[in-house]
Amino acid sequence: MVNSAPLLEVFDEVFRPLGFRKKSGSWYRTSGDIYCLVGVQKSSWDESCYVNVGFAPTGTTKDGWLPENKCLVRFRVDAITSISREALELLSEGRREGVRPNELRSSLMEKIAVPVALLVDPIRSLGDLQSLLQSRVSGQVFIHREIREAVLDGE
Repeated sequence: MVNSAPLLEVFDEVFRPLGFRKKSGSWYRTSGDIYCLVGVQKSSWDESCYVNVGFAPTGTTKDGWLPENKCLVRFRVDAITSISREALELLSEGRREGVRPNELRSSLMEKIAVPVALLVDPIRSLGDLQSLLQSRVSGQVFIHREIREAVLDGE
């Protein structure tokens, strides 16, 4: 599991009130026609971590759950335009060392958890998802061929 208890605690504090449930290092919710997952993933190289976001139509879940790698639209938080490079450094092992716990927690809340929550909370339909991808996400986004036309329509 990710060696970032403060990050997991902050995500839990932010996402549970929005109706997300927690499973391991992931928070997930179905809202409207869309399933959304926000997951923390440990780096294979060191104690750093990644935050991944995934979406899928609600009909693709099994008992309300779908792992991130099965979501039809996926990206990492570094693709979110409202999250700065400085904020992303908080996910790096070396950048967390020496930072006071309260300061780290506050920074993770303000610079990572809240911006991700503000991004995913209003997504309730494919149209919402399409708008999000066109205006607030740049960089690498995986869009499965099964949903590509519906999400990219109009681009």
